[in-house]
Amino acid sequence: MLKTWAMALTLMLGGCSGIELSPVNPPGVDLSGTWLIDFSASDLVGDLRSNPQSRQILRRESSQRRETRRIATGSGLAFVAHDFQVLGADKLQIELNRDSMGIQYQPGVYRDVTWGERQRGLWKAHAGWEERDLVIVSQAKDLEVVERFVRSSPNTLEVHVFIEADGDKAEYIRTFNRRP
Repeated sequence: MLKTWAMALTLMLGGCSGIELSPVNPPGVDLSGTWLIDFSASDLVGDLRSNPQSRQILRRESSQRRETRRIATGSGLAFVAHDFQVLGADKLQIELNRDSMGIQYQPGVYRDVTWGERQRGLWKAHAGWEERDLVIVSQAKDLEVVERFVRSSPNTLEVHVFIEADGDKAEYIRTFNRRP
């Protein structure tokens, strides 16, 4: 929890440009394998485009600025829900290489992540390692998503997803257990 708050504070104070990402995989950190969702330890994401519970989370964040925003279909959050399949995946199949990672989301599609900067559709993505965490920062006009892959134990992978879209902020943690 402390690490989550530290990351959120880093994002608020310095933005993502302050995150120094290394292209070198840290020794002993292996994300490869098959990972199954642990529903009891994961945040309920639902459909960001139409789920009233998701809108409630965003309204609560916005209320700190004394502003209420209704998220409509077609908003930036719809792009996030579509492009970041980890939010709805029940299973991840990860292949980790020296300079990249492939992720098969189920349900979902295959995604290739290369360390460094690259364009991914409308997203400008920057991926690499911050200490023992894999971090992927994706930015588009008025949208930013930070995915942080954290090994909380040898057989547990947490994916922290920080979203800023349409002036609203949300955070979700998806927890996966390695299949033996």
